[in-house]
Amino acid sequence: MDQSNRVWIATDSGANYYFSGDWGAINRVNLRYETSNSSGTVTRYKVSVIEPGRSGATWFGQEGGGVRRWREGASRAIWTTYRAPADLVSNVIRSISVERVSIGKVWIATTNGISLYTPDQVDPELGAWTDHTYPEIGSNQVYASAINETDRSVWFGTSLGLERFDNLIAEWQSIPLTPPYNYPVNSLSFDGLGTLWIGKVVGVTSYNPVLTAWNHYTNENTGGKLPPGEIHAVTTDGSSTRWFGTDHGLVRLSDTTWTTFTTADVPELPGNVITSVKYDRKGNLWIGTTQGIAVFNETGIVY
Repeated sequence: MDQSNRVWIATDSGANYYFSGDWGAINRVNLRYETSNSSGTVTRYKVSVIEPGRSGATWFGQEGGGVRRWREGASRAIWTTYRAPADLVSNVIRSISVERVSIGKVWIATTNGISLYTPDQVDPELGAWTDHTYPEIGSNQVYASAINETDRSVWFGTSLGLERFDNLIAEWQSIPLTPPYNYPVNSLSFDGLGTLWIGKVVGVTSYNPVLTAWNHYTNENTGGKLPPGEIHAVTTDGSSTRWFGTDHGLVRLSDTTWTTFTTADVPELPGNVITSVKYDRKGNLWIGTTQGIAVFNETGIVY
């Protein structure tokens, strides 16, 4: 949800938004890019991630098209395109995280490292790019990102584990996952207690950086409630509820109770392959699937 209360949806063929009961779409011309394969040049519009930024900006990461920034009511260009190698380390974008304090730095997780956009302190429409790749970080295959608002540290999930950037001392730290739970990381989300929830190619791990406490959850130790296979998405309500998107339904961990939701028992759920879960500021949980979108709010949906 952006500053104007639009809820953005990233799709394989562009970007849609929901606002005050109505649906809208971004003109696909603004999200067009070309890739090459054995058959020649292919025109694509795939958006992999959308993240609201500071000063009215919205950031669109694409699956081969780099990053597009849209600034509503900008005095200069409304759309700005950033691509590798001039700006980014890769045009395949996996995750975007924006720092909400200070000047609003934008962290871009890609398949070839991490790119950082630092806005100009005088003119927010300008900024500078810097790259962070191996060996500064442990792996260039970066799939997820999240910001710990309690200490302003920035976390990344990679093929080998976790990378942490300490904003206070400008220093990187590699944190490997312990065997046999050291699968590549797909998704990250902090809860209100500062615990990091980690969705992986197999299973879920939680990590409290202060206590250095690890917990690992699998199909076996959750009584079969956490399905086997990939955890595509993780989010929390900031308190005691965590949600996980899997290949076999939506899973909720409320305090210590695990519950699985599938189309068999929740007909409102469009599909069982859950690719995204995210709360908006009104407390609604938006659930992205390969078959469409559902919205859930236990106390009633608020638009």
